[in-house]
Amino acid sequence: MLPPPTLSFTIPSIHDNLVLQCRVYHPACLAPTTVTQAAEWRKRSAIVAHPYAPLGGCYDDPVVDKIASTILKEGFVVGTFNFRGAGTSKGRTSWRSKAEQDDYISFLGFLLFYLHHLRPPSIPEQNEHSNFNHSDPELHDLSPIPSQSVPASEFPTPTSGPQNPNTKPVLLLSGYSYGALITTLLPPIISSVIAPFQAPIRGSPHAEIRMRARFLADQQNELMNERFSSLLLRSPLSGRSTQLRDHTLTNSKIRQTDGGVRIGGEEDLRRSSHESPGSRSSFTLDSPVRKSVEKVRSIAKSGRLASRGKGSHESDASSHRTKGSVPEISPEHDSADDRETIKAIPDIAEGLQIAYLLVSPLQGWANTLATLSLWGSKPARATKRANDGGIMIPEHDMKLTIDPTLALFGDDDIFVSVNKLRAWAERLHDECKGRGQGQFRHKEVPRAGHFWHDREAVKVLREEVRLFASSL
Repeated sequence: MLPPPTLSFTIPSIHDNLVLQCRVYHPACLAPTTVTQAAEWRKRSAIVAHPYAPLGGCYDDPVVDKIASTILKEGFVVGTFNFRGAGTSKGRTSWRSKAEQDDYISFLGFLLFYLHHLRPPSIPEQNEHSNFNHSDPELHDLSPIPSQSVPASEFPTPTSGPQNPNTKPVLLLSGYSYGALITTLLPPIISSVIAPFQAPIRGSPHAEIRMRARFLADQQNELMNERFSSLLLRSPLSGRSTQLRDHTLTNSKIRQTDGGVRIGGEEDLRRSSHESPGSRSSFTLDSPVRKSVEKVRSIAKSGRLASRGKGSHESDASSHRTKGSVPEISPEHDSADDRETIKAIPDIAEGLQIAYLLVSPLQGWANTLATLSLWGSKPARATKRANDGGIMIPEHDMKLTIDPTLALFGDDDIFVSVNKLRAWAERLHDECKGRGQGQFRHKEVPRAGHFWHDREAVKVLREEVRLFASSL
């Protein structure tokens, strides 16, 4: 089961600026409560998309929870979000899924820039001569952020080094049911997805997403430095000259509750409160949420932090800061002449390994969605022919034969015939085999239905997801 989120916030959709609910969960290595959980983060992240909103799908779906919590335990930063029309995300589900694809890309853009700015502290090297060891009786549990206080037994026991030599950053794009369909329909080239975020006009949804990613990453950097410093100060290394990668905080008085940090909510700044009844484990900073949003937007307008006491708007945005709660955000432009756009980060996806996880994919719905329009539309293109049978493979499926992919489905799916799922999986497998390369793999789980109620099937689901995530 997922712990309370590290971050609960909103972003605008790049499709039409609608407000989307989002959550981010940090793994134990980024929020250790004991020394045994302290480990270097391997820059692995994942997104898990939920089922069809009109049928009750949202990021609180139990299958989404099972997938996301399993990936989280493998050391991934995990993000979930509500498509339009789900939960308290605005709007309604579209007919052709283009809007939902843009919703997914909006969160994908946020996560990439958030991870780019995230700077977890370095972990001191441990060896047989070090006094910093897991069995030292002087080491105590540390829980400065109760939302991350997860029993150590819930996480894998750290080893002396990574089991997988791969050190490339990883982004696992995943989804369940309708979420798997949207994941499949995403553009195959990540650079094309990121390109509109690189130099967005200030005030646009792309710029707003980037500003919020920077703001929240800087905030978490400050919190992580405080946590790691406190952990080290309680250890025998406190007398040594141990250095963290970033500055050490000593007097931070950040208030925390069981829900992690929440920012955003309704984008209407005239509202006095952005708390939504029924939102799970949300948290508002000491300064009202609207002040935080105003602060982010004032940065987008001015290109710099408003200084205290200079103008009513500036003082309003800055006077409510709590000590250590709002990290400063340096301008992302070169000069005063470049204030209309935000500076690009060319290496944002350098070396990034994309992988796909599809659980109960709605195979065959892609063409249906493409033609669901009052005026009609052409079906999705199929541009690649399988090597040994002359069967056309849809263009959007080809990426699944190139990047590491795992498809999981049951033999008792009520929405898609198991024969159709088998044929789809075999076509992709044959394409990989014909080319002599490719990493597509599928697993048909006995007694598993679309909703994964069978306990034995759920065990297989968790184990397959765990093995796939750990292999990346």
